Formats: sequence, C-alpha cells, structure tokens
Amino acid sequence: MRNVRTVPLVRLAHEDGTERAVVVLRVGLPPALSLTDVVTAIAHVQLTVSRLAPPGAAVHVEPDVAADEATPTEAIVIRALE
Repeated sequence: MRNVRTVPLVRLAHEDGTERAVVVLRVGLPPALSLTDVVTAIAHVQLTVSRLAPPGAAVHVEPDVAADEATPTEAIVIRALE
C-alpha cells in the first residue's frame, strides 16, 4: 500500500461482552508525509482491512511516524496497546 513502510503489529480480539471482532493494526509511515497524506494512508488501510475482516468488525489503525529517516517508525510515537 502506498506510503505504508511496515505493519509491525496486527491484533485480533473480541469486544468485552460481545462477539464483535476487533482488528488493530499499527502501520509505519514515512516521516515526510503531510497530515493529509497520513489521514489518507490510514483511511486506505482501514478500508482494505475492513473488506477482509469479518462483517461488522471494528478496525483501528494506529500510525507510527518517525521524526527523521534515521529512526525506524516502529520505535516512535504510538504504543497504546502495550
């Protein structure tokens, strides 16, 4: 997928108290992307995954964007699931 460098995390679960599937992905994005490009990349990933996930699944996409090219995107910014 354009602008997605890595997908270092994919988690599958069910919501508490329901059987609704939840898919969480972390995607590594290049640091030079504009905010508009980040939003577009997230939307494309979310749409693609929602087409592959069970019907009605919640799909959450977390972006990792490094501050510079020398820093791996997976090492920075979002660690909400950990």
